[in-house]
Amino acid sequence: MRNRLALLLAATMLVGTGSLALADPKPAAPPLPCNGPLACADDSAMIELERRIADNIRFGQALEIDYRTPERVLGDVASGGAWGDSALWTGVYLAGESMRYAVAQDKLEKLGPDDGKEKRKDAEEDALRVSWTAQRDEALTRTRMMADKFHLLARIGREWQTELSPNTSYQPTSPAGGPLSFGGGVFQGEDGILMRGCAPKPADTPDGIGITPNSNKRIFGPFRWEDGLDYYCETAPSRDSYAGTLYGLTHAYDLVGKDDPVLSAQIRGDILVLAGRLVKYGWSFPRPHGNISVPKAPVSVPITGFDGHDFDNFISPAFMQQVPSARLNVTQSARHVAQDGSAEEKQYWDAVWADELATQLPDLALSMEVDSFQPNEGYYKYNLNHLTVGNTIRLETDPIVREEFKRALGVMDVTTGDDGNAHFESLVYGVTGEQSRIDAAVLHLGQWLDYRRNIEAGPVTNSQRCGQDLECVPQGELEYVQGGTVVTVPDPASLQPGAKPKMRARYPLPVALRAPTDFQWQRPPTQLNGSDAPTHQAPGIDYLTPYWTIRYLTEVAKPDLAPLPAWVGPSHR
Repeated sequence: MRNRLALLLAATMLVGTGSLALADPKPAAPPLPCNGPLACADDSAMIELERRIADNIRFGQALEIDYRTPERVLGDVASGGAWGDSALWTGVYLAGESMRYAVAQDKLEKLGPDDGKEKRKDAEEDALRVSWTAQRDEALTRTRMMADKFHLLARIGREWQTELSPNTSYQPTSPAGGPLSFGGGVFQGEDGILMRGCAPKPADTPDGIGITPNSNKRIFGPFRWEDGLDYYCETAPSRDSYAGTLYGLTHAYDLVGKDDPVLSAQIRGDILVLAGRLVKYGWSFPRPHGNISVPKAPVSVPITGFDGHDFDNFISPAFMQQVPSARLNVTQSARHVAQDGSAEEKQYWDAVWADELATQLPDLALSMEVDSFQPNEGYYKYNLNHLTVGNTIRLETDPIVREEFKRALGVMDVTTGDDGNAHFESLVYGVTGEQSRIDAAVLHLGQWLDYRRNIEAGPVTNSQRCGQDLECVPQGELEYVQGGTVVTVPDPASLQPGAKPKMRARYPLPVALRAPTDFQWQRPPTQLNGSDAPTHQAPGIDYLTPYWTIRYLTEVAKPDLAPLPAWVGPSHR
């Protein structure tokens, strides 16, 4: 840690070339003392990003947005979207804001109340109280807002009522008649149908940012909520949605709910109905709409509805059944909050947990190796696994079971541990307490600021460097590394005569040179190129949540030193 006693300048005094340096009439939060584990520039960036993210939040959910002009003037937003991934990222941000609240509350408790006596340090302490009070209060407001939105996302599905109404215009060999559908009536709406995102239609919102009815196959509504508004919802959540939702809600429950009994009770009820519905249906996800969509076969079948996506089906039989990390995280989250509920709830979830441990834990480490097998095409799985396995470990009290979960995390960490990923590094530090992990997280989070400036300056085109100062290989080429031996499996696309396969960097690129994306730490660090519109703004959650994770774990709840068990199998790249 770097001990720095000088106070930060206000974030609006920053000098630079990106949106982090833009002047804006809205005031920034008061400056913080520059004495945490991160550099002063990181602290300043946090203040500005926490201010800017207000433009990304619509109806309690974090979105990607575009401003009307490249100057990105706060409040001058032209459009917003990406509702489908919003539950994931909103949950990750909710966890970050819960840690922000915990850090601020800890600082204020250590400062103590103003005793009214004249002392030499009064002015300094008063400034600290003002700064940390502002951080705490904004974090609390946003935590409650997002928890309320997850309450809606977990409960509004009860309004989704249907009846049997077969699509009589269905034409088997043509999409003109719409999907094969029996219209519903088998599964009805109920609490626990998690939605990806819900908002009124654009015509009913002040700025025209909402969810357009029928804009894709997964949007249904209107559903009337308790606030009197009609919402359209993007349905068919994946395990991404559950990973983010539970990561956020369990952190809010533990760090904010202890000071807010109403919030605590609401979160506990929402987690239990979400988990309860999955268990009720055998870890599948039935939907009331009655549409039939069979995923694509190896050979395309020219019949409408038999060349589609599983998420568009009225039930996803393979939703979580074969994913031990997802099932264990859902059950662990419910078991955790049930400890504060009724005796019946505690007994029920203890029993479900025992069953899930017996059936899923033996396969957990193997599933981590399976996910590691394709590190470039399926990198997003690493993000999900760090969220779910990390959260399951965090909530586990049995040291023997905890060690087995850590063993599984270690399988994945052999592949991802050197990727230059601040998000993963901070999460693994919370499990291991290893100083090298937090040092790496601090370093790579600081480099994120250069990444942000670079992507705002124009397209990222690392492919121009291939064969010069950058070693590149075909996208589908795989390497297995064990004991210093490297086994290379060529990309099948590169073996065809005259083939020009898509290329990637052989090794992770420096953070500052990576391609733009919604959340940097879920994308392969070997991706060469990418661009954003000059008006575009991702929420910045890929900075804010690791920032507060680092501060919380180094200043409030420092973990004990407990390295991951060694994995003797291969790493992958």
